[in-house]
Amino acid sequence: MLLQFIANGIVNGAIFAILALGFGLVYNTTHTFHIAYAAIYTTAAYCCYTLYRIAGLPLLISILGGLISGVILGCIIELLVYRPLVKRDAPLSVALISSIGVYIIVINIIALIYGNETKILIPGIQKTYQLGSVILTQIQVIELIIGIVVCIAYSLLLRTTNFGKLIRALADNPNLLSAFGVDIYHLRLQVFALSSLLASIAACLVALDVGIDPYVGMPAMLISAVSMIVGGVGIFVSPALGGLLLGIIQSLAIWKISARWQDLVTFAILIIFLLLRPQGIMGRRRRLEEL
Repeated sequence: MLLQFIANGIVNGAIFAILALGFGLVYNTTHTFHIAYAAIYTTAAYCCYTLYRIAGLPLLISILGGLISGVILGCIIELLVYRPLVKRDAPLSVALISSIGVYIIVINIIALIYGNETKILIPGIQKTYQLGSVILTQIQVIELIIGIVVCIAYSLLLRTTNFGKLIRALADNPNLLSAFGVDIYHLRLQVFALSSLLASIAACLVALDVGIDPYVGMPAMLISAVSMIVGGVGIFVSPALGGLLLGIIQSLAIWKISARWQDLVTFAILIIFLLLRPQGIMGRRRRLEEL
């Protein structure tokens, strides 16, 4: 039984890792607490549902449509909400409040159109695979594989490409990067597009596994934020480690206590890290002059 819950936790952790990488990408580069990330997550899932269950399109095309819709919404949010605030040198608190407003608007529109009940994309019993005492469904295996592939691809993108170097430079010193002739606003748009793509991948996978409702985005965003803090703020790949750890701990909490307590466990971990290791697992303590 323990191995089964650990396996479930690793699968959930793979999804949390994808989500956390996307959220951490925006926060580490723009210092924006991107609450509208939850709206992007929900929109991608519902677009996938609409194309597959209502329009009757093939599953892969529906998933692609969900990914595209999430990227488009993320770019719109950057262009129409965040960019004007950046140009006016508005405080980050204003961007935070605006992000909350975007989330509320999008989620209420989705609830108005689709209702509040849970939507199931793939009804019925899924095919399962068994390895010893561990049993995983087909979609769980796919989630795990895609999670591993996305994390590896993301790490390679940051470490081996010119785009990755620009992203790290944007996080370190955007003013100096602009002085070298780089279009900061265009680079920010690319960052939001990539972040939205990661959120959309996770959203479509979870929608295929357990279904969706209009309010699934906020828990996913909070998990992303906690994973980023636990992994280490300022390190682009660390949120994946935080997400994996949270997935396993949540699953073990369900095994030992109850599923109703998993959110309490998650935020208890957050508090412990903030008190005892605020720099996160992969972070390092900085000298006062570095702050």
